[in-house]
Amino acid sequence: MKSLLVIALLVIGCSFASAQTFSFWNAAGTVEYCNFNVINLPGSGVVAGYDNLTTGCFLSYNSPIVGYIASTANLGQPAYGKGYIVGDGIYDASAGAYTGLQWTVWQSATPSKKNKKTGHFTGKFGWMGVAGSYGGTYFGDNYGYLGAGYPSGDAANHGTTAGKMPSRLINK
Repeated sequence: MKSLLVIALLVIGCSFASAQTFSFWNAAGTVEYCNFNVINLPGSGVVAGYDNLTTGCFLSYNSPIVGYIASTANLGQPAYGKGYIVGDGIYDASAGAYTGLQWTVWQSATPSKKNKKTGHFTGKFGWMGVAGSYGGTYFGDNYGYLGAGYPSGDAANHGTTAGKMPSRLINK
């Protein structure tokens, strides 16, 4: 019985240990957004988790994220490298209903580097998101640095990484 308890605790501990939490900063490294990703790595190149919108953004729902471990080449985009590409249901979670809008994010597998003396980020950007609708309309993007852990207390004032939904594209 004692060995069964040890095995159960080991399995539970390992499942929590595989989760990673990332916060998002703007391209200047001066504004931290209120949402943050909790990424689980279930294996076989698949990534799943959620974009937390309830803790720092004070919305009613979190949004699911699912995608792949992937590397992107430097093709002139502001963010690239080894990381994850995920679809994020942030617009549906923000609206509390189906919107027909999609937020897709590439994010690094590791947080951006931050100078401990100055507090400023250095090096390349850690994430980039693109937005579009079910009809194929592209309506925006955003990118910046990737922090480790949860956003700070004042991040709620800065909104989410995905910005505001374009009201003319939303299906009601």
